[in-house]
Amino acid sequence: MFVSEVNSWKMIISKIQILTCAIAIVASLGCVPAEKKNSKDDGSNGEGKLKVTTTTTMITDLVKQVGGDKVEVSGLMGPGVDPHLHQATDEDVTKLKEADAIFWHGLHLEAQFEKMFKDFEGTEKHVVRVTRSIPANKLLTDGDAPDPHVWFDVLLWKHCVDEVVKGLSGADSENADTYKANGENIKSSLTMLHEWALARTQELPKERRVLFTSHDAFEYFRRAYDFEVEAVIGISTEDTADNKDVTAMVDKLKNSPVKVVFTESGVNAKGLKQIQKDAGASIGGEIFSDAMGQPGKMEGPEGAKYDVGTYEGMIRHNINTIVDALKK
Repeated sequence: MFVSEVNSWKMIISKIQILTCAIAIVASLGCVPAEKKNSKDDGSNGEGKLKVTTTTTMITDLVKQVGGDKVEVSGLMGPGVDPHLHQATDEDVTKLKEADAIFWHGLHLEAQFEKMFKDFEGTEKHVVRVTRSIPANKLLTDGDAPDPHVWFDVLLWKHCVDEVVKGLSGADSENADTYKANGENIKSSLTMLHEWALARTQELPKERRVLFTSHDAFEYFRRAYDFEVEAVIGISTEDTADNKDVTAMVDKLKNSPVKVVFTESGVNAKGLKQIQKDAGASIGGEIFSDAMGQPGKMEGPEGAKYDVGTYEGMIRHNINTIVDALKK
């Protein structure tokens, strides 16, 4: 009798152990509380977030700021990539197809992508041209072609914030209030950045506000901050300079009170360096033109450092580089 009772208890204990192991296995396979599986609530691993694909680094930064932790942003172009020349890779096409929303610049900046973006328009995918709300009379042109480099006028770039807010809200109405609030904060910050840029550039006397550089990407900068701008080639890096262009640039440098040239990130500096040598000029530094810097690279004085991989950091880097070089 005693042996029989012992065996019965052994069977019970064995069943309990089996049940315990089964529970542990189920838990290890992801049997977790429902609220933890809902990534809209906790934002883990990007699941459940709005999937957004962007083109240039400036747009990527802006969409990340407006979207915050509600969006998963994948940029097609990184630091140093020239949007005038960049052609879609298989990976780019996949990112575009899988995105819930696409944000691009327009004004013929991403020339190799325009047909693809227009094909997406009219589908269920949210495709947003961020420069759409910039007033036509504020845009500059080079002949019949629009000048796309609007980001160098900070107040013009503010218009793009509203387009991003509308685009994200249209694709994800549940978080529209968050996008709107973030957008208003960003516009306030951009107003302060513009005021800083004005004050910083006004440290230079008018005759020193001359910018010699590679391609004509700084006409909006010229207009916003009262500079004279001279470039070897036109608004697109696809343009080329002939001997006449080079000779004219050398002569302008020789006759200018400012004998300083600035190379551009993402643009071959070989031709400009030869012009600099022929004119007896110096190099003031490298400035960002069609793409921002490496994210996480910090510059500036202690207590006022900025990340050159952000839009604000790019603007501060360019203006500080230009003003410091032209003060000498």
